[in-house]
Amino acid sequence: MAGCASVELHRFKKHAALGDYQWIVDRALGCDNASDTCGQLHLIKGDACFRLARSGQAPAEHYGCAADELAKGLGLKQSWTDPAERQRFQTYLCESLTNRQSLQSGHAAEQTLRRLADAAEALYRMTPESVPAIYYLSVVQLRKIQPQLTDLAVFDRMPVCSRLKRTLMTVLTTMETARVKGSEDWRRFEESYERLSFELGSAINAAECR
Repeated sequence: MAGCASVELHRFKKHAALGDYQWIVDRALGCDNASDTCGQLHLIKGDACFRLARSGQAPAEHYGCAADELAKGLGLKQSWTDPAERQRFQTYLCESLTNRQSLQSGHAAEQTLRRLADAAEALYRMTPESVPAIYYLSVVQLRKIQPQLTDLAVFDRMPVCSRLKRTLMTVLTTMETARVKGSEDWRRFEESYERLSFELGSAINAAECR
């Protein structure tokens, strides 16, 4: 089995290098052992699903595939020679769950949001105070509150407003610091932060916060 998995990993890497992501996505994986080889197989498949989703190809399906495969790969891989690689895959997991959840409603959306919260917290543990970690944690805070805004009870307004304002302050502070540093993370997340700060402001207005 280990030999078969190694052969399959070689094939996956070859097709990934060629950008043949659909071939990877179409392959069924039976490798679920806690090992670097099995972990890499699922991570490469998750990455392939993620790339197809971002290109606009069946995003709901492929973001779901990406989230499942990346989570499995991160759980199975035993060691990391490059911590940045682990953080990159964890970021992809958070992004996949964020985008998947935005396409869902009801119970499915609630389940995905819980998964996103866990993934964002794991990313924060890997990279405390980082631009990506703060972003996804703040997205979770906003999305937990948004369903309450359509019928917000008077006695709920104060705690909701407090959470929204605190989250917005965290986002704005992170934006200010990140602009000064001008890191690669900030260049990738700048537009997302701008959009998130606007959505938080809109939520504060909708909640009629003072």
